[in-house]
Amino acid sequence: MKLLQNNGPLFAFAGMLIGTTISTDALGQTDRILEEIVVTAAYREQGLQDVPVSISMVTGEKITESALQKAEDIQFLVPNFTLTETGIGTNAFIRGIGSGINQAFEQSVGTYVDGVYFGRAQQWRAPYLDLERIEVLRGPQSILFGKNSVAGAVNITTAKPGDEFEASLFASQEMEFNETIVEGILSGPISDRFRARLAARSRDGDGHMRNATLNNDEPNREDWNVRATLEFDVTENLLATFKAEMGEFDVRGRNIEVINELPIAAGPFAGLQYNQVLQIFGGDPSTGNVVKDGIRSSNGDFSNNELNNFVLTLDWDIGEYQFKSITALSEFDYDEFCDCDYTGTNLFGAALQESYDQFSQEFRLASPVGGTIDYIVGLYYQTSDHDYADQIIVTADSALVPIVNALNPGAGDLLAGTQAARAANVDADVLSAFAQVNFNITDKLTIQAGGRVTQDDRDGDRTMVITADDGSSLPAPQAGSPIVYGGLFGITSTNLSALADLGVPEAIGLTAALGELPVNGSRDTTKFSPEVKLIFDSNDNVMLYASWSEGFKSGSFDFRANNRNFYPTMEDSFEFDDEEASNIEFGGKFILGNGSAELNAALYFTEFDDLQISIFDGVLGFNVGNAASAEVQGAELDFRWAMTDRLTVYGGLAYTDFEFTDFRNGQCYFGRPPDVDIDNDGTPELCDYTGESNQLVSKWQGNVTFDYSRPVFSSLRFGMAVDYFFTSKYDASATFDPALVQNAYGSMNYRLSLGSDSGSWQLAFLARNITDNKILSFGGDTPLASTLGAKSNYAFFGQGRSYTVQGLLRF
Repeated sequence: MKLLQNNGPLFAFAGMLIGTTISTDALGQTDRILEEIVVTAAYREQGLQDVPVSISMVTGEKITESALQKAEDIQFLVPNFTLTETGIGTNAFIRGIGSGINQAFEQSVGTYVDGVYFGRAQQWRAPYLDLERIEVLRGPQSILFGKNSVAGAVNITTAKPGDEFEASLFASQEMEFNETIVEGILSGPISDRFRARLAARSRDGDGHMRNATLNNDEPNREDWNVRATLEFDVTENLLATFKAEMGEFDVRGRNIEVINELPIAAGPFAGLQYNQVLQIFGGDPSTGNVVKDGIRSSNGDFSNNELNNFVLTLDWDIGEYQFKSITALSEFDYDEFCDCDYTGTNLFGAALQESYDQFSQEFRLASPVGGTIDYIVGLYYQTSDHDYADQIIVTADSALVPIVNALNPGAGDLLAGTQAARAANVDADVLSAFAQVNFNITDKLTIQAGGRVTQDDRDGDRTMVITADDGSSLPAPQAGSPIVYGGLFGITSTNLSALADLGVPEAIGLTAALGELPVNGSRDTTKFSPEVKLIFDSNDNVMLYASWSEGFKSGSFDFRANNRNFYPTMEDSFEFDDEEASNIEFGGKFILGNGSAELNAALYFTEFDDLQISIFDGVLGFNVGNAASAEVQGAELDFRWAMTDRLTVYGGLAYTDFEFTDFRNGQCYFGRPPDVDIDNDGTPELCDYTGESNQLVSKWQGNVTFDYSRPVFSSLRFGMAVDYFFTSKYDASATFDPALVQNAYGSMNYRLSLGSDSGSWQLAFLARNITDNKILSFGGDTPLASTLGAKSNYAFFGQGRSYTVQGLLRF
């Protein structure tokens, strides 16, 4: 109701616009024709209106003009797609389905760049460079895009060399947060058969939050990336394309604030808020800032990321058949430090390192179209080596030492200058074969059927050891620190098991409760993912489709749990199962007004079983498991309309109804009493979230863009674009904490430009988020606060209003 109250005029306008769009009488008297949008969502170049799937597309030009830096920015142009960065992970959702925070997860939303799969969450953070387009496909895409696209797929196409010389220089300066971007492109033929394109980009920005502890602005971002693309006509029928890309994207600081603190109800610190307890023990005064005001307290964070990608693509025309080979090597590494108590008090830090190497080979064969039967068949192989490590560090001068001593004399001294060091690895091999066949029953009716069979083999292991904070063995006086880590933080370790083997009673009890390390496991699964579509081309302007599909996302091994949770053994907790989806969808694509307007609509119903989840345990860990089941249903609209010769309007609207139909193993937020005795020991440990929606799911989302352009004077062109995005409320925490709900909001951007009519130069002014909303994108219980019985939340807030000047030169 609040959404309707706050955005009633917008809904009225959207209804009027859509109603007018679908009225051919209203749009019939025009010669305006929309330029066709070409996509590769079906592995062939097709018009967007010819692809039977719910899809949104953003052009490379729009990405540059709107100062979109990475995938997180795209969500404001694509309803039903949500992405947010967290302290130690990234969440991407389509239609309410996504993967939680665990480096072991492959993403439910698959990302593909020039046909190459990028499965790690951190790769979502890579900056954009010289893109041709981004396609967002909603719903399971299990045949052509593979096993790990049960929620949808993001298909990214980079710009390629052309037959004509092209050179450009783009620069922008954001004034509010001092962000500078410079991008250069050089492209063209080197000989009759050889073409090349070189693109480079750098970015430097101060950030939109003030760190009162360190007296600097955060998050400060420094990016650079370079891509070289070479095309060679080997023969008249064989094209070889080689792409090499490398870059770094580094961040100093986070956009986290601590909020919602309440006095402790009982114990030695009763009546005090969490920040007040920390200041008693020497916490920085900035720790006392626990309101949303764009000011945070922290002792410092960083994230240093490096990527290298090498891709060789062969396109071979064999008569009327098209054969494609894609050979790719991807390398991704990062080194992070998270001040993960999220306060300016020195409590503990978390260092994280991840290295991922992937080699893949894909072969595709596409038959000619136009006959009774046409098809695409292919083989795919991928092998990867994934290493992960982190360290939970308690320095000698940590305020945690006297705090723990106050609760348990001497225990804090055992923690001083120590760390809990975790290491995990997964080696995986994937082999799959896929086929999609079109049976053209008549000129108007097509049955599309296909499937992908996938064999997924993987081996994993994980361990954790308590050491001195420099990585050396524990000093003899601190041999008992694994017991403190186990009792206070729920962290098991190899040296806790060693103490249990020596007969130490506390260690024996903790090992029995928390489980033993190291742990390892193997998985060998084979799955078949089918899909059937009925496509009806009523006429040249109307295409209707109905589809049924099944898909899955691979299970694997948990990297980040600190204990066995509620599972009977550590081996049981270490492995999580495949996530499975079944989807029914009805859609239509309509060309209206003699080509001046397009309307695309979809209705869907999806059932998910064994949904993979990762939830913060309220202390220092994340527990991974499979929620039993969930159902999602909804509707989506996308439209474009050349309203006049100078004004084009486009946008979308999405309704999503998500419900966990069986979710009894949810982590409770602080203050909510557990109501599920999952292990039948007589004590409830978890919370039942059956009937709840998922995190980051809005009932309603939509966007509309007005794009206006006209010539002025004799050789100039004036342009204006206005973007508006709106969303209903959503839960920003995975535990559905009512204190962490983002209410409905709307956000508006506008851009004014003036340039030459030939496009050789342009100057522009861009204002983003002029409604100045600092949006809550993610949150949870502040680490360690619940250990003291304190209510405290951390929250990620987005950037407010900003102003940017842009300049473009084409040579």
